[in-house]
Amino acid sequence: MAKTIKFNLICDHEPIRTIDDLQNNFSIEDVLEYYDNKLLHRWLKVRGYSEELEKVSSITSTQPLEIIKELIKIFGVAVDDKKIEESVYILEYLKEREELYSIYEKINYKTESIIDDYENGYWQLVNGILDNPEDVAVIKANITEIVMNYKWILELDYRNLFWSFWSESTLAVMCLLMNEVSRDYYIPSKAEQEIEDGETEGENWITKDKKEIFGEICEHLENKDFKKELGGNLISFAGKTDGYWKDLEPKGRNYMIISMGKGDFVRAAGEKDGDLSSSDINNKFVILDGIDYKSNSSSRQLLYMEV
Repeated sequence: MAKTIKFNLICDHEPIRTIDDLQNNFSIEDVLEYYDNKLLHRWLKVRGYSEELEKVSSITSTQPLEIIKELIKIFGVAVDDKKIEESVYILEYLKEREELYSIYEKINYKTESIIDDYENGYWQLVNGILDNPEDVAVIKANITEIVMNYKWILELDYRNLFWSFWSESTLAVMCLLMNEVSRDYYIPSKAEQEIEDGETEGENWITKDKKEIFGEICEHLENKDFKKELGGNLISFAGKTDGYWKDLEPKGRNYMIISMGKGDFVRAAGEKDGDLSSSDINNKFVILDGIDYKSNSSSRQLLYMEV
């Protein structure tokens, strides 16, 4: 009898021999590809995972988002639903772009047509956000696509983009501040903040514009509707920690700190020399890898959002 030849999957550049390996290195892009080409099915069969193979073979959906949700459930992968949706949307944009490039190569598209398609792609992403003002996965995925592949339009349109979002979605504005690229268009640098209004030296219309936008954002934090507008996307914590650091959020997940009470302290998870006070945090939109928190008050609140 011929011996069954076992093989490894490669997920997130790591060899996958067991279900535990798959859980620890789960990559949506890799696993979806293995599912589509049936390599996942073959791997489960030769590795003796008959129960998981039966469940995978029973998936009937053809939608990537539904398929990956089923696979995550089957393999017991611990991951946030919104992060799944965001990753799948980004993956779909990547595939659409690859297909478009392929078309251009085949039919030798004219430059004007490529530019028109490029601009239409940008507006499709913007309108996708405006049409889904409370869907954090769509918003984050679309902003990621904009900064990765439409940056030259963003550089020209960042102001109009902000004001379009400002009236429709506070969540979209916060997501602009979470993204490491787009946040630079709206948060003045220390040097820019130190320039007094009306000074001509060092100040140009871009700096002035950025400070105006930033001022609107900071002022809105005090609005009574701010928390309501963000809903479950805004996380709050209040409580005495008796002089100790409380492990509030784990390392490996990034969070943007919105505001914190005077007298309280926060730091990245486990960062012993990284204590930040309210003056370091408020109106700075600092992003931390995990959160440790210290407070001597049960009423002051820490407000933050997952990036």
